[in-house]
Amino acid sequence: MKKGVWRVAPVLLLFLCLFVSVGNGKAWAAGSEAEGTGTEETEPEKEHSLVKTERREATCAKEGNIEYWTCEDCGKIFRDEAGAEEIADLAETVLPQLAEHVWDGGAITRKPSCTEEGIRTYTCSVCQESQTEAIPPVGHKYKDKVTKATLKKSGKIVNQCSACGKVRKRTAIPRIKKITLSHTSCTYNGKIHAPKVKAVDAEGKKISAKYYKAENAKAKNVGTHKVKITFCGRYKGSVVRKFKIKPKKVSIVSLAAEKKGFTVKYKKQSKQCSGYQLQYAKNPKFSKAVKVKLKQGVSKKKISGLENNTVYYVRMRAYKKVREDGKVQTYFSAWSKKKKVKTKDVKLVCIDAGHQQRGDSSLEPIGPGASSFKAKVASGTSGVATGRPEYQLTLEVALKLQEELVRRGYDVLMTRTTHEVNISNSARAAIANNARADAFVRIHANGSGSAAASGAITICQTPANAYCGAYYGQSRRLSEQVLAHFVAACGCKNGGIWETDTMSGINWCSVPVTILEMGYMTNPAEDRLMSDPAYQGRMVQGIANGIDAYFAQ
Repeated sequence: MKKGVWRVAPVLLLFLCLFVSVGNGKAWAAGSEAEGTGTEETEPEKEHSLVKTERREATCAKEGNIEYWTCEDCGKIFRDEAGAEEIADLAETVLPQLAEHVWDGGAITRKPSCTEEGIRTYTCSVCQESQTEAIPPVGHKYKDKVTKATLKKSGKIVNQCSACGKVRKRTAIPRIKKITLSHTSCTYNGKIHAPKVKAVDAEGKKISAKYYKAENAKAKNVGTHKVKITFCGRYKGSVVRKFKIKPKKVSIVSLAAEKKGFTVKYKKQSKQCSGYQLQYAKNPKFSKAVKVKLKQGVSKKKISGLENNTVYYVRMRAYKKVREDGKVQTYFSAWSKKKKVKTKDVKLVCIDAGHQQRGDSSLEPIGPGASSFKAKVASGTSGVATGRPEYQLTLEVALKLQEELVRRGYDVLMTRTTHEVNISNSARAAIANNARADAFVRIHANGSGSAAASGAITICQTPANAYCGAYYGQSRRLSEQVLAHFVAACGCKNGGIWETDTMSGINWCSVPVTILEMGYMTNPAEDRLMSDPAYQGRMVQGIANGIDAYFAQ
């Protein structure tokens, strides 16, 4: 039943009661009349007009009601549709309110977003009534999404909400451009070498060391060492960089000049060294240099066969052989400081033992381009006392002079060393010329029609010589020194210097030249002396002393 019906029911009841009373009065009056007339009439009872009120169960928040019917006319309430069982008190229709709601844990019926509220709905397990509450926005959950940079491509960092995808910030990561080591070459010193890694990005900025790690970055021994650099964090990729450890340098201790060579002494090494390389050249840039390989345990080396009186530049380095990747590699140290040395000024003396076993009377010009001719080589004289031919005496003395000059450090070139030769005077001069001899000493013995003639002389060209006048001054000094020292050593007579342009053996010369006539084989006393070994020794010393004096000027 509707609530409005309950409010008008009492009034209707009162009205109905009054209506019944009035009707009864009329009926009583009519009855009186009837009694008077003897006739009685009764009005039939009117049917109820009933309206149903549906049953409503009580809830945790409201009362309920039973199912019942109400008359629209009289307002009476009945339990049944037929109106047989009247309900005297409206309260009998009420179903009492239940206990308080029993709410469940709630269910999210609308999820909250980063910026908007959500809804949580609670339901009563008794009455199924529901109620809601707001769920605050969860807020953005920003996380960095990293695309790593490599050696070829740049990367990026996107700071983005993991829930809604909103991007708060984008940061570029420039690609890795350059990876270097602090040094790629060092020298063995018995200690650990550890070059530092430097990485630079495409913008020229240094990449922090926390973004990479280096493997095998330390080494001690000679060889090539590989450092593997692996990137991490916001970078990825790896590269290999190499550094070399070279042998220790060699120090040259001394460099001494030798005859056409030098001797070098150096400090040898006992560790990380397989040997040494010596290099020398005639120029400080070492172009066309000669290389000499030396053993590890050696500390000095003599070099010979070089040019006379010539400056050479010398340097050294150590080397170490190392097996790497199945192959033997050779590592060289840095060069030592270059040093220079001048080979000793070894003079070349050409000695001509005059004449030969058989003379050659065929003719040759007395000088280059000359129109005058002489025999190529005369047979010479012989000793009046000893009977020895001049060619034997001159070779005997020449060979002893050769030995003495070599002992004194000279280079000696002989025109002949045997008797059985046929060498003309011009050919003998050519031997000295071609060798560029520093002095050409021709050994002879004199002869005269007088047995009393004695003493030694020397012969050279005149200043006006048409063929070799340019060498007059040197030839004159050579003649003077040889004669003076020969006479001093032998105690013989000084016969002076004969200047003449008639000697083809002189005219063909392009080097300083002198002819020494040691004495007269036609003088019995001098003939015997010149064959005496002791006197020959004095003669040889005198000639050698004269040559020394000539080069000392």
